[in-house]
This record gives sequence, structure tokens and C-alpha cells, in this order.
Amino acid sequence: MANNIPDFQKIMLPVLSYLKDEQPHPLKNVIDGTANYFKLTEEELKIKVPSGQMGLFKNRVAWAVSYLKNAGLVFYPQRGVYQITEVGKKTLSENLSDINIAYLKKFDGYKKWQSTFAQPGEAPTIVAESVETTRTPEEVIGDTFTALRDQLGFELLEILKTKPPNYFEYFVLQLLSKMGYGGAEESNFEVVGKSGDDGIDGIISQDKFGIDRIYVQAKRWRDNKVQSKDIRDFIGSLSLKGTNKGIFITTSEFTEDASRTANMNPQNRIILINGSSLVRYAIDYNVGVQIKDTFQIKGLDIDFFEDI
Repeated sequence: MANNIPDFQKIMLPVLSYLKDEQPHPLKNVIDGTANYFKLTEEELKIKVPSGQMGLFKNRVAWAVSYLKNAGLVFYPQRGVYQITEVGKKTLSENLSDINIAYLKKFDGYKKWQSTFAQPGEAPTIVAESVETTRTPEEVIGDTFTALRDQLGFELLEILKTKPPNYFEYFVLQLLSKMGYGGAEESNFEVVGKSGDDGIDGIISQDKFGIDRIYVQAKRWRDNKVQSKDIRDFIGSLSLKGTNKGIFITTSEFTEDASRTANMNPQNRIILINGSSLVRYAIDYNVGVQIKDTFQIKGLDIDFFEDI
């Protein structure tokens, strides 16, 4: 029966067509409407993914919607609710026979999504493209894990960009605290971020006793890059505090001039963390995320058989 359930790429166009009325629709309605389109039975809808945690069709619909959203054809007016965009409406007017990954690659939103976590010289990771038979299962699992992690990081970064600046500053200090700065005591980190703070958004102790303090600048920017002037202003603020150590964090990126300015004076220790690095740290230290599934990969215990 699982063979009757379409793959997530075949689901993309029916999902977008279901949203053509330009109204917001909760995920359950999208799933039900798309299931009716494919004439799936109740038994087929009960089939689970291998982990058994979610319905197979629901999982594929969720991935289809995620790809459409990241390409800019769908947006989320609120959590768990989906609505078509102007780009999506224009796409439907083309009377396509299907929508797939190859088609989505032409959209700027898709390109931005795929390039967000790609390292220089590396090709972006795509979770659902076909797997070559020459690759080992371990390689496939590794790439899938990376793709799921990158997708989570992208979604986390998008959420952070919509939060108020003071919330973002608090998030940053919570993360630094989880990373071991100042220990677990709340008294060892402080959100400042107000008028008269000399350009400092937060203060965190480098040690549990608060002897050495690190000043933090947190910029919740969607598209604007941090410029060299921003770094110079931050260094000036640190000088006013009588220190030369600071962390500058942003949800966007740093220009090359900004990076050079941060490293220009060896007496200053300025750490720069951009958006993609920020969410990687957050995932590593479980800030704003939680464990959804755990899989164990087992191998033969050779020593056990040799001892028999």
C-alpha cells in the first residue's frame, strides 16, 4: 500500500493548487485536501514512516510544503497555517503538469535556502534528491542527518529574525551560558540592550565568579550586513568599559571589511558569529530546539563471536 502514496515532489503541485483560494489553511486541511486529490484510503493514511512517529503521507506533505515555502511559493501567516504567495499564484498560472526540485531551483528563495549552510566550495545539501547506488548506507544516513540539521537551522534562523531585538539578545546570552560562560547561574549574565548602554547589548561572565566579563553585541537583522563601522563602534564601546574582549553576533552576515576590522588589532579579541554559525551552536547546545527522534545504528560485536 505504501507504493500508492506519492513522493513529496509529486505532492507539491496539488498542495499549491489546494491553496489557490489565497486563504490561510491549517496543515490538517492541507493534508485532507491533498489526500482526497490522490484518492488515498484510510488504511493508506495510517501507514507510518520507518521510525513510526508520523504518518508517511503527512510527512511527505510537510516536506512538500516546506520546499514550497523555502522557494517562496507559500508562507506561514502563523504556526501550522499555510497560504499561497504572489509568486505561488504566478506559478499556478503557468499551468504546469508538476512541480519538483529541479523547477524550484530557479527561485531566489530556494537558492538562498540552499546556500545558507553551504561551506565555500561545497555544493548545498538537498535532503530528498535521488541517491546513487554507489554510495554506502552510512553516507546516505550522514547526508540525510546533515540535511535535516540544515533545515532545522534555517527554520530557527527565520524565527529569530522575526523576534523582537530584546528577545534575540536574551536568546544569545542563554546560548552563551549553555556554552559554559559564567556557569548556570542567572546572575552571571545580564541583558542590557537599552539607551545608555554604550552600544553593549549583554554582559556575561567568562568565569563562575564574574572576575572576567565579556561584552556582547547582538544584531537581529534580516538582510543588512554588519559593516566595518559597526565593528569599530563596538570596539569603541569595549574601550569605554576598559576591556578588549567582545562577541559580536548577528542573524545576518559580516562584510569582508567588517571581518578585517575585527582582526586588525591583535590586542583586541573580537569574535564574530554570523547567522548560520549562531543556529549551529544553538542546535549543538539545545537552545530553542529539542530532540525529536533518536535512532541507533548497530553493528556486529566481533569480540562476542570470537569468545564463543
